Amino acid sequence: MPPPPPPRLLAGGDHHLPPTSASSPEHPFLSAHLLLPSPSPADLSSPHLPHALAFSLLTHPSPLPRHLLVVLHAAGGRFPAFYPAFASALLSLPFPDLLPHPRTRLLLAASELARAAAPGFAPLVLSLLRRVPFRGDARLLELLAEHASFLADEEPQLLASAVFAFLRLLAKNRLAPAPSTVECAACEECKNAKNLGECREKLVSFCTSMLRDHLQVCALIGRDLVRTLHELVLVPEFQVLWRDWMWRHASDICRIGTPSWCAAVAISPEMETQLLFMMNNVKWGDQKRYQLWFVRKHLMVPGGEERIPDIVRFICCGYHPTNEIMQSGVIARWAVIGWLLTSCSKGYVQANVKLALFYDWLFFEEGKGSIMNIEPAMLLMLNSLSQYSDITNMLLEFLFLLIEHYDVQRKEAVAQCVRNAFRVLVRKGVVPSLELLTCCEKLSPLLRQKLVAILSSNSPGAAEEGCGRPIDNISKETELKKRVCSN
Repeated sequence: MPPPPPPRLLAGGDHHLPPTSASSPEHPFLSAHLLLPSPSPADLSSPHLPHALAFSLLTHPSPLPRHLLVVLHAAGGRFPAFYPAFASALLSLPFPDLLPHPRTRLLLAASELARAAAPGFAPLVLSLLRRVPFRGDARLLELLAEHASFLADEEPQLLASAVFAFLRLLAKNRLAPAPSTVECAACEECKNAKNLGECREKLVSFCTSMLRDHLQVCALIGRDLVRTLHELVLVPEFQVLWRDWMWRHASDICRIGTPSWCAAVAISPEMETQLLFMMNNVKWGDQKRYQLWFVRKHLMVPGGEERIPDIVRFICCGYHPTNEIMQSGVIARWAVIGWLLTSCSKGYVQANVKLALFYDWLFFEEGKGSIMNIEPAMLLMLNSLSQYSDITNMLLEFLFLLIEHYDVQRKEAVAQCVRNAFRVLVRKGVVPSLELLTCCEKLSPLLRQKLVAILSSNSPGAAEEGCGRPIDNISKETELKKRVCSN
């Protein structure tokens, strides 16, 4: 009687490669398993041990034999390169395709690496953070809470990423318990794997305690920390936190730009890969089928539309194309954002998307803020004028509402930041002149009047500088622009 086939790591199917294929992600694990079917201390020097041990840890039925953990830490203690190789092997597996039992064991492996402060554990935990919610993700919360003090000192970026990932999860209200599956029906570990939705109080407690005890670390998130806390203002625990002392630090935190690594935390690696492919490779006119595929894959799922504001923040802050890319004829960032904005069917999601688009404008400081963060909003407004002027009207109206109401106590400071943004965009050549907006008859006269007023406020030459020439002496070129705009 032939021996049973080795257990699988990934879900099978007609569209998946068999594990025996050299192109399959499972192949290096299966090959190492055939060479070292039962890893032991005698195999510590084997180059196949990282993949073989990973295979055994992920597939061994419950309960997990302790000798596998002994081998893991013995190899890591004897060979400094072992821990990174082991973590790299785990990272090479496509997480969405992992079967429930290997997925649960992957969390166990990450926990063991964290307890040993092993090199390479931070990228593994970060990869898991970008995929919440998933079944058993409560163990990830327990792991981070247990090692919070160590992470604050040694891996502050990872702790800040964890706080931001969990805050965004709460803000998106996507905490439905994960459904059971056939594969995990007989697995005790999977039966006991709680979902974050089942321990929401622990999740809120973790985030609030990190904000109180490690605010300096949490401030690495930048101004998106304040944006997210505003979305959670109706949660009693965050209300108390904000009222007691968080509001005193909000202005200083808002002056810190959101780093690219933080913007990426809020979207999955698959979404990032597909967005970057569109903005780096897809030519104008060819984007529709890619956009359709992206919508079906990521947005037409429960809670999918609520991800759009995070996608917009990633496009603005997390991806800054080179001049070569921008001149290559691929679809531009502003066009991707315009498509996402018009994909919103819920009013509150659309409002959050517009806030995500303009958020850096509200705190823009010349010489400190990145012009690439504010460029997409400007280009979207200008390029929508000819055929989709309603989008430009909507965006400008929203920007003026933000100036008036987002932070009443800092109203003039916010207006000055927006004024700076307009001036820098003209000065750096992103747009030749703001006359395209101030003199376009497709725009509401009230909006044009407000724009001129903001540009000229507190400075006699501000409007002239922003528009590129005197407002009162509109040139013949401007008259031509007015005729083109009104057609």
